[in-house]
Amino acid sequence: MNISKISPKIFHFGNGVIRAFFFGLIIISFFAVLSSTNWLPDAKTTTGLTYIMFALLLILVLSWFSFPKFQMFLKTIFIKHKWITSIICLVLALIWQIQFVYFVHPAIGFDVSAVHNTIINPNLPELRGYFSVNYNNLSILLTLRQVANIFHSTSWLTMALCSTLVTDLSVLVIIATIAIINFQKIPNIIYILASLLSIFPICMVPYTDVWCLLPISLSIFGWSIATQKSYLVVIRFLGAILSGISLACGVWIKPSVAVWGIAAILTSLLYILKNNKVILTSIFCLTIASSFVLAYQPLKKAVQDQHYIIVNQKRQIPMIHFINVGLTHDGAYDPKAALKMDELPTKKQKVVYSKKMIIKRLKKRGPLGYLQFLVKKQGLNTADGTFGWLHEGHFIISKQPSEGWRGFLAEFIYPNGKYVIEFRFIAQILWTIIIFVLLFSFQKGGFIIQTLRMALVGGFIFLLLFEGGRSRYLVQFLPIILILTALSADTAKYNLDKILTAILPKRGF
Repeated sequence: MNISKISPKIFHFGNGVIRAFFFGLIIISFFAVLSSTNWLPDAKTTTGLTYIMFALLLILVLSWFSFPKFQMFLKTIFIKHKWITSIICLVLALIWQIQFVYFVHPAIGFDVSAVHNTIINPNLPELRGYFSVNYNNLSILLTLRQVANIFHSTSWLTMALCSTLVTDLSVLVIIATIAIINFQKIPNIIYILASLLSIFPICMVPYTDVWCLLPISLSIFGWSIATQKSYLVVIRFLGAILSGISLACGVWIKPSVAVWGIAAILTSLLYILKNNKVILTSIFCLTIASSFVLAYQPLKKAVQDQHYIIVNQKRQIPMIHFINVGLTHDGAYDPKAALKMDELPTKKQKVVYSKKMIIKRLKKRGPLGYLQFLVKKQGLNTADGTFGWLHEGHFIISKQPSEGWRGFLAEFIYPNGKYVIEFRFIAQILWTIIIFVLLFSFQKGGFIIQTLRMALVGGFIFLLLFEGGRSRYLVQFLPIILILTALSADTAKYNLDKILTAILPKRGF
């Protein structure tokens, strides 16, 4: 058997599988994004601002295709002078974001309130019960407790500002990552990040979704250093170590972050079949893996040895519970299953119950029904450009302010806010553009592109198998999504320009 002839075939087959899964899932997401209810204002929520916004958007689109001078004017500002313009946009977005968080930092409900209340009073019986069952949230509790100790404050403003700082540091790391991978793509990522920061209120929610952004961004940054052939080997090893340690911190906060590390290692091993650098690639993969293990052990021990809150570890929810929840009618949080986890006293009983429900639900659906369910769930997991804002139970528990500038800003994000529909609509436009770019960048792509695609496919599959049903869980994968979008934007534009030129020869894109 000639291994040298078989290896390229395996490589091309593996690459093809990654692309097939990636574009298959993105196509489902694209149609789900287009059919989202975020596009549909109703009579109760429509305001004058809604009509102004729709009119401006329509005028902008028609002017782009109808007036070449207007198109050239925008291209001069946003493309010819993209370095200056993008930086200005990012600075303005950061100023807007910080003042928004400062004036509007609502008390958040669902699991976030349990974490916040425990920082203030860890001795309440109901909170001990919560963390005994939701043992996985102890890491974010210990993290935010350290934040409270450093700033001598447990206020929602302090927590919101620190969470926003984590988001913004992640933004800087993402820009640095693009600078390493392809310096010329920096304006692309800055435009995307500036747009996202302007409509990303989740940045102020002190919970695992936001707090894992910096570790996963740093892990991708370290990995990008390790993959640069032009760098000194010692620098590349330091990048691999940084990637592993950061991955450990991310997994400690949110276990699903491990998807990124698994994807990076698997894709690296696949590309060995192409470049034949078995020893060097294997050493880098082992460096990432060993750095992860060495860093994760003390973090895991910190949770096990903590004495801040008394918990009964035997009551914790097993991982299989979240697979069971992921099989409910929409794959989202299931109050009945959560209540059952509270009632069953031991972890073994919880596992037995979850297995029973999983088998029951799979048998009820059958193979075809399960496949239809996965397609539907992929849409639910990725359709919402607000990333599930206001979709959790009791999302905001503080009273909506009604006066002055603070009251005006609150109208965009509070449940009964006058301008919530505008926020959803704008967020949906940006998210549609991102998914559109990923869909139209249908060239094969190299090692970095394929690794990011593999990671995103892993993230999608994780959410299909476990609890999902809404797009809040996509926040943890945003660094992957944004970096991939920035690297794919020019390819997508080229493909779209060819299509539009064929349809509108004198206009193009």
